[in-house]
Amino acid sequence: MSPRPQKLAHSIQQACKSKRAALPISLLCGSALLATALPATAQEGSGWQIEEVTVTARKREESLQDTPIAVTAFSGEGMEKRGMTKLNGIAAYSPNMSFQSNPSFGGASNAASIYIRGVGQKEFLPTTEPGVGLYVDGVYIARSVGAILDLVDIAQVEVLRGPQGTLFGRNTIGGAISITSQKPSEEFSGKISATVGTDSKRVIKGSVDIPLSDNLLSRISFADMQQDGYVHRTDGIDLGDDNTQTGRLNLLWTPSDSSEVNFSLEFSKDRENGPAMSLLGINLGNPIDPETPPMAVIHNVGANAAAGATNGAPCANPGMPINLAVPGCYDLRYKVGDDQNLGTAPAFSNSDFMASNLNVSLDLNDNISFKSITAWRDLDAEFARDGDHSPHRVSQFHDTLEQKQFTQEFQLLGNHFDDSLNWIFGLYYFKEDGNNVNTLDFVMSNFTSGGRFENTSKAAFGQATWNINDWFSLTMGLRYTEEDKSFSPDQVILNNYFAGSGHPLLDAPFMQVGTRVLPFATDSQSISELTPMVNASFHVNDELMVYSSYSEGFKSGGFTQRVFPPQIAGFTAPAGATDQELIPDFAPEFVEVYELGAKYTGLDGRLRINGAVFHTVYDDLQVQVFTSVAPVTKNAASAKITGWELETQWLPAENWLIEASYGWLNARYDDISFEETFIRADDEFERVPERTASIAINHDWDLGEAGTLTGRLDWSYRSKEYMDSFNTELIAQPSYDLLNANLNWTSADEQWEVLFALKNLNDEKYLMTGIIGDAFQTYEGIYNRGREFSLTAQYHF
Repeated sequence: MSPRPQKLAHSIQQACKSKRAALPISLLCGSALLATALPATAQEGSGWQIEEVTVTARKREESLQDTPIAVTAFSGEGMEKRGMTKLNGIAAYSPNMSFQSNPSFGGASNAASIYIRGVGQKEFLPTTEPGVGLYVDGVYIARSVGAILDLVDIAQVEVLRGPQGTLFGRNTIGGAISITSQKPSEEFSGKISATVGTDSKRVIKGSVDIPLSDNLLSRISFADMQQDGYVHRTDGIDLGDDNTQTGRLNLLWTPSDSSEVNFSLEFSKDRENGPAMSLLGINLGNPIDPETPPMAVIHNVGANAAAGATNGAPCANPGMPINLAVPGCYDLRYKVGDDQNLGTAPAFSNSDFMASNLNVSLDLNDNISFKSITAWRDLDAEFARDGDHSPHRVSQFHDTLEQKQFTQEFQLLGNHFDDSLNWIFGLYYFKEDGNNVNTLDFVMSNFTSGGRFENTSKAAFGQATWNINDWFSLTMGLRYTEEDKSFSPDQVILNNYFAGSGHPLLDAPFMQVGTRVLPFATDSQSISELTPMVNASFHVNDELMVYSSYSEGFKSGGFTQRVFPPQIAGFTAPAGATDQELIPDFAPEFVEVYELGAKYTGLDGRLRINGAVFHTVYDDLQVQVFTSVAPVTKNAASAKITGWELETQWLPAENWLIEASYGWLNARYDDISFEETFIRADDEFERVPERTASIAINHDWDLGEAGTLTGRLDWSYRSKEYMDSFNTELIAQPSYDLLNANLNWTSADEQWEVLFALKNLNDEKYLMTGIIGDAFQTYEGIYNRGREFSLTAQYHF
């Protein structure tokens, strides 16, 4: 260790002994003491090292090991070598991360549910905000429908943990996934690949770089992805299929040495049968909330009466879950396994989006540069599914979603005093509007839900890093955000199947055709918030950097758009309530995050160990509870999340690479109202496993003129996780592990590649998502496809 870092380490240890240590110093104490205990040996003479990873997490290119924040980075080539085809595949290799496709109560097959360090959101409705931000080339993707992106022409993916507000245009509370697409090349070149695999998988991908002039380059990429479904309905529809076409045009214009213009235009089209859902069980007893209408029980009372019974009892109950004597009974006869579905209602998932992005960069002088990011995105989706998985009409869903968004971001970036001071200042504007119509066909009524929404966000943000000397840097950032949201429900009862029955509730005046479920009015919310961050980093020596940070984040509130029965003042709502008070809403949530981390590179560049410990304090936590016809979000909790994560890469010998990661989380409620939520204080967070882990072994064989052969074996693990906030065991997924294997051959001239991939080699069956509907009394889930194989041939020209 050089004298300067030795003196630094001693100074830190002395400062840590002081009871009056300032916040940045006290935060660093644990990291510094850990850092001085780590080995700093290296072997001389080896000519091979782990390839350096360059990231842009702080809006400038820098080494991953010099970036004092928790980042996991994937190259596009690396994801291909792992056999990944969709973005959610990164969760297996990112500690403390969940990335599921969750249709909720719609039927979209590409709705993302992302959690990082216990913070996230599973609902796709546009009146709620995601907890983790998704960015493509710096552009925020607002809606989760369509966010299970296909990995086509991707250069790099970076996973950033914790609140992101002083560097990104749109504020996010839990973290960010930043995707960078491939840029055009200066030479005419391209590649094309074909893949075949399990369940008639057929994928064609290609890209071509076409220089149009010395300073105008273009790149065109495309993909067609097909695969049969694996949950079979008796009407011939196979759920869980893939039918996607996507394309992208990138133009790069460099009018001068100091300016660059990037323009992209892309589209994607999905025409699928919907998610591979199956019936896991039926609650034939009482709902969790005694005020919730039990739709399965209501249906079964009617089925029993139609069969001639006069006792007014349901045809099935917990003691008799199957009653074949009553043909119309909704019971466990419809639970037919995870690869079958007896539903008969329409099932499809169609989505189209188009997007364009204009990114202009200009060097104003040697020290200051300017960037403008202008983007537009248009999403149209329609999806439907049978929620009861039977020929009966207990719960059936149909959604249309139209959304348009426009974003404008300006950045001014500076670099001064021989890289001693780096700063960024940004202005951001976001606007989206659209319409989400939910048509719900239930046992007692058919009605429309949803409505029009409009959201705007304006922000000013800045961050500066002062490299005080060769081994100490201080970063401070601040963000000011203003957000305005409005929701205009357009919800009407279309049919009352109990009209004329005289039932005091189901045939009540406010349940008749034409009644509005929510007032035909507009409710709005506004919030302005100031969120800071501070980060200090120490290069203890050439091999070790430690850092500490404190950051704040928030997620704006929203509206509960699916409500039933109708909210009528004096009947189902308090007398005298205004129209706006009848539209249920929820407030913003807030976090404070403390983090200590270390990044170590040793053994002459052949070993990397990156780790972090963190503590999150949650206030006004938005919890989702299902005690009605749809999930209801409430600010009924405060919580704390503590955890740590570790990632390592090691070259034990030439041509060998070992990678590993581990994450541990302890998420707990500090205070929660059981009366409001029916959640117990000792319940675990939904979709947040306590432990995640992965190990990969990679080996290259040099075949001389025959090329190169690379073998890779991946193991990943997730501990038990609950799919709902009530910790329902029937839709919980016990701990499981997966084993994947890949064999990749590359020709000596690097023109040809062949990849054989085996996914889920141990044929593990696990629940990818689970849904409970308290009112519908159904338990649903999506299981994985099982063991899969694929064979890909790729040609470069």
